[in-house]
Amino acid sequence: MIDITTLSELTIDGKLSLGPGASSKDLFDFYGDELRVWFHQQRALHSAIMVGAGTVRSDDPELTVRYFEGPNPLRVVPSSMGDIPLASKLLNDGGATLVAVSRRAPADVVAALSAKPNVEVVRCGASRVDLAELMRVLYALGISSMIAEGGSRLLHSLFEAEMVSRIIIKHIPVISGALEAPTYLRPVNGRSRLSLSRWRLADMFVKSGVGVSVYTPFATAA
Repeated sequence: MIDITTLSELTIDGKLSLGPGASSKDLFDFYGDELRVWFHQQRALHSAIMVGAGTVRSDDPELTVRYFEGPNPLRVVPSSMGDIPLASKLLNDGGATLVAVSRRAPADVVAALSAKPNVEVVRCGASRVDLAELMRVLYALGISSMIAEGGSRLLHSLFEAEMVSRIIIKHIPVISGALEAPTYLRPVNGRSRLSLSRWRLADMFVKSGVGVSVYTPFATAA
């Protein structure tokens, strides 16, 4: 229905950040302008971009296109209880943003989010955001392609639901050394239904001294 690409930075030891609670933005310091332009071009090529509520809380991202001339994608944030800081940049800059909450999210929280400029709140799922229901909502809005930039729980949920059609990993040439730093995938509440899936290496290149690998499902191989 919607073509979903995961796009992540990973250290040599497989971490999404340099330590527990650290911002993934810190990894951006280890690559240069060529990769930064390419990264923002990928955002411009998709009609939506998604991160989890944890990423909004830890990174306060803008999720806009800034180093490449192109349109900003719709920003999508699944947050079951709507627990996103009201001072977050993406809630206050007037850019198009959709927050998906569960039907358990308090009415006052939903009202506060909905009052933000150009922010739409939708309820999808009973106690947690139902990603399949959310995708149907987005598809009805005309969304055809989306980048998911994290965090690890959101990525894990997307892979569990078999919604990912392409994987892009920027291999940051540093070792975090922090055992408790988040890894690429992490199940919600420690429970995982993720099963083995095979992928093929579709492309690999280097920009700004950083290796970038692109994977597609093995079943699509010619």
